[in-house]
Amino acid sequence: MAAVPFSAKGTPLNRTLLTLAVAALPGMAAAVALPSSISEVTVYPDRAVVTRLASAQLSAGEHELELENLPAGLQESSVQASARAAAPATLIDVQVRNAYPAGAPNPRVRALEEELRGVDAKLAALDDEKAVLDNQRELVLLMQRGATDAGQGAPRPTEQDFRTLQSLSADALARALSGLRDVAARRGELERRRDALAAQIESQRDRQRASKTAVLRLRLAESSKVEVKLAYAVREARWTPAYDARLQPAQRTVQLGYFGVVRQHTGEDWNQVRLTLSTARPSLGGAAPEPRAWIVDVAAPQPPAPRPAPAASRPRAFGQARLEEAAEAAGTASAADEPLEAEAATAQLENAATSAAFRIQAPASLPSDDSAQRVAIATATLPATLVYRATPGLRETAYLSAQAENSTGYPLLAGPLNTFLGDAFVAAGALKTVMPGEKLDLAMGADDGIAIERKLVSRYTENTGFSGSGRRVTYEYRYTVRNHKQSAETLEFRDSIPVSRNERIAVKVLAPSAQDARREADGRIAWHWKLAPGESREATLKFAVEYPGDVDVYGL
Repeated sequence: MAAVPFSAKGTPLNRTLLTLAVAALPGMAAAVALPSSISEVTVYPDRAVVTRLASAQLSAGEHELELENLPAGLQESSVQASARAAAPATLIDVQVRNAYPAGAPNPRVRALEEELRGVDAKLAALDDEKAVLDNQRELVLLMQRGATDAGQGAPRPTEQDFRTLQSLSADALARALSGLRDVAARRGELERRRDALAAQIESQRDRQRASKTAVLRLRLAESSKVEVKLAYAVREARWTPAYDARLQPAQRTVQLGYFGVVRQHTGEDWNQVRLTLSTARPSLGGAAPEPRAWIVDVAAPQPPAPRPAPAASRPRAFGQARLEEAAEAAGTASAADEPLEAEAATAQLENAATSAAFRIQAPASLPSDDSAQRVAIATATLPATLVYRATPGLRETAYLSAQAENSTGYPLLAGPLNTFLGDAFVAAGALKTVMPGEKLDLAMGADDGIAIERKLVSRYTENTGFSGSGRRVTYEYRYTVRNHKQSAETLEFRDSIPVSRNERIAVKVLAPSAQDARREADGRIAWHWKLAPGESREATLKFAVEYPGDVDVYGL
């Protein structure tokens, strides 16, 4: 590899930056270990790029600098090195080696071992406590046997003696047994903690046994201070987006909190680093995949499969399928901690051609234990349009929805969403990806301020045709809605009518008219109302299903 000289003139203001990809080179002479520290980390959805800094005062000549204790999961092909110097210099090459140190464990292992020794000491103390309680229990049993088995010539205990002994022994035995149960419970907790610590220690030792070392070869024309930067990718790190949406109904606004949940178990702790979250996905590659040939051929004949015996089917009443779908879709919301009222930090957005990067303003620290750390990316107050939605055929409840526009300038990636109505937690859900300028729809949960009722007014069957050979089944439903709020609100509610899959079955809508409601796909009918404060309104849905009398219709 040809050396690339610095163009610096020897002054600190004329430093030149060189960058070299990792090269596979033969082993070199003894090198000088150069202490380094992690300065910044860029986390992607499936990996991270870690940047280390180191500096040293070096004399003129050629030097080999070692940056040790790099993680075993380091991707060698991703290593990039650069150097700055105040004198003419050449960064010759960079090599990555496997290292198997036999020295003392790293500080994290020592801390875990110290905690493990504390747990062992507590377990030993519990063993002593258990021995004392066992001795007390045995002493009580010996006293009871001695009182009932009086020796020859000894006076027989009176009834009062038995009662006194029973009272004393019962109290002492109860205290001993209670103490033993408490010791067993505490011992179980300590043993579980001990197993977890032992697993962490073994994991850290495995990583320490298999680490990597980067060796940089540098040539200086004269003595100078050199600053070295080393960057590399590791896979055991990731981040996912999360959101808090807080609706303020009086102001008709949504306070949206955008967070990044970061996890890493790379084998090295990140302490007070500059953290950047990137939406780029390196795992997808740089180019679109090539389509494969779609082959169509004559299928080989297959032996006929045995026909299953016909199963007895039972028609379901109209609306039963929708009720079953609603029961499957019903979920439970997990409780959320009440948020602290404090000014939220934000991230600096750096847009690229194909991705966005969020530079977190405050330094972050993440231990290498796969624990989750939530960092703030942005907060925004978005004007919202409130709409109530209901499906009274499934549930006579109105649900509040807040519609807003993503005016943050940030792409909102898909992720979990906690919704709040004021300070009250409403529900846990998910947000789909919303780019800047696009609309987002936030479900804010049920609201009894809008009451809606659906009632079956009539259902009757009649014969049709001159000979009465046809059948007609007519349904009529009535909806009653009332706005109990002190403000005007918008309500959208939907219901369904049967959908015919056979040309001999006809479905006719008798009410509402096309001016009063909107017909949608798959037999849905939608009403869109604006309700004044305290206003009540009614609507009717009436339809008929007609079919020949010799046809058995399923679903009515």
